Amino acid sequence: MPQPSRRRFLLATSALLTTGLTGRNSPAEGIDRRRLTGAADRGRRFLASLYDPAVGLLPEFRGSNVFWLYHDNYLAAKVLDRTEPDMSRKVRDAIKGFGVTGSGKIEILFGEAKNPLPLRHHRLVEVKRVGEKIIKTELVGEKPNADWQEYTDLLFLATVAEAENERKEAVRHFEAGLATWDGTGFKDKVNRRTGLYATYKLALALIAAARLNRRPEMEESIVNRLLAVQREDGGFVTDYDAQGRPVGQANVETTSLAVLALDGLAKSSR
Repeated sequence: MPQPSRRRFLLATSALLTTGLTGRNSPAEGIDRRRLTGAADRGRRFLASLYDPAVGLLPEFRGSNVFWLYHDNYLAAKVLDRTEPDMSRKVRDAIKGFGVTGSGKIEILFGEAKNPLPLRHHRLVEVKRVGEKIIKTELVGEKPNADWQEYTDLLFLATVAEAENERKEAVRHFEAGLATWDGTGFKDKVNRRTGLYATYKLALALIAAARLNRRPEMEESIVNRLLAVQREDGGFVTDYDAQGRPVGQANVETTSLAVLALDGLAKSSR
């Protein structure tokens, strides 16, 4: 990714200093790199263990008969490409075979979204049934999401979307996302309704921070929260409560995003 201009760098640095963000030289660099890579490796093994050769895809979670093309299998293919290239290729081929070419949102993480902004409302679509197996996907519509800034995950996605060309805006979105951290997790509109903290938002925070080459002061706490919901089989559980107790299943989307976040952090931790 091209480096921002010196002018943009100085503007971003000034903004970061006013909000408690730090550069890459922070106390959080003490996070054990081996711990990160070990967790990521276990996450990949969990994903690979879910592969169903009958449809060429991974189910939403172990034992589920629902298979999501986007975001789940798109993300899994990205994550498994390093260790399971043949499986990754089969997953990508299966997605194409169902005639789905994108979601319009999650591809933001890899610079593959055609029109990432403005962030828009999405819909969940049933693509096909293969016996008892249900193939579904998420598609972004045309209607802008007027209150997207009330959702921490969307703030971090917007950070990534604008990190290269609109760095000042990206930093602003990043700061807004971090502002929802309450010491336990990211407390946004969804959390206020359900009382649960979403694990994948921890991962998106780390991914967004890496894209800006920044480390927030609470990074170590975020990492510890993320690792605390990884099961022995390597999967990451979808949610956790105010006491930090995992709630729900270990699923493909959450685990894929966690692995991506840990990969990025491991590369920068020495």
